Amino acid sequence: MLVVAAGVVVDEARPTLNGIEITEAPDQDGKHAFVLVLKREEDRELFQHLCEDIVEACRSKVGDQAVLSATIRRAWKWHSLLRGGPSQRLGPEEQQGLIGELLFLERLIDHLKPKAAIEAWRGPLDEPKDFAFAGRAVEVKARHASKDAVKISSENQLQVIDGQTLSLVVFALTASADSAPQSITLDGLVLRAREKLTLIDPSAEDVFDARLLSAGYSTEHDYSDTWWIEIGTNAYSVAEGFPRIEAISLPPGVSSVTYWLRLDQCAPFEHAIADLFMSESAE
Repeated sequence: MLVVAAGVVVDEARPTLNGIEITEAPDQDGKHAFVLVLKREEDRELFQHLCEDIVEACRSKVGDQAVLSATIRRAWKWHSLLRGGPSQRLGPEEQQGLIGELLFLERLIDHLKPKAAIEAWRGPLDEPKDFAFAGRAVEVKARHASKDAVKISSENQLQVIDGQTLSLVVFALTASADSAPQSITLDGLVLRAREKLTLIDPSAEDVFDARLLSAGYSTEHDYSDTWWIEIGTNAYSVAEGFPRIEAISLPPGVSSVTYWLRLDQCAPFEHAIADLFMSESAE
């Protein structure tokens, strides 16, 4: 149950969730209640994942309207799952992006407890930065080795928030044959990351699976047909002078800007990826 102030309205369609009833009505104090009710006991575990995912998606939101809107958006994201899994297979670019985030998550697990590392993984929750932990944010990109630039999807993606440092981490990938040493598929990387985190904390598996579902990944689809090799990693500090487009610099009426960032122009800001974890502890 989500309770918000009376009069809070979000003009968005509500999904129809299989086995879950959505009701909205004033509660006893006259506030507005948005309620998810599980109808089938056999879906209890899945329902728990849905609720936990909604809580995580709302954690950083400010104001009742933002929280209610985030709840409805997350319910829509689970709509296809509750019909049997994401209906569309991730495209090549989406697979590549998820591979980059999983490669970074693997490194983060070496320095944070598994659940804390997964909690820091914010990209699947539609948040502006892919990872946020210990006063820092990290935007992760994966590029084909033949390209010397990465795509920035909005004017907010490389915006530094007060109280946080921001780094851009770029994984270079190249297509490979399945027999090549060190080659991986998206399915293989998911399995490798799952084994790594559950070896330390078996209870982290459910949280990990919920994040994967939020990212659009489902075992309903087979991703064993595309193999990759990680051939390099670069990290850059997004600081004063870093080449980027910021929302504050856009003229009125201009938004949702997408652009390509040339990495050779970022060289003065490069740092070792290990610097991101210097203050972290795996204890």
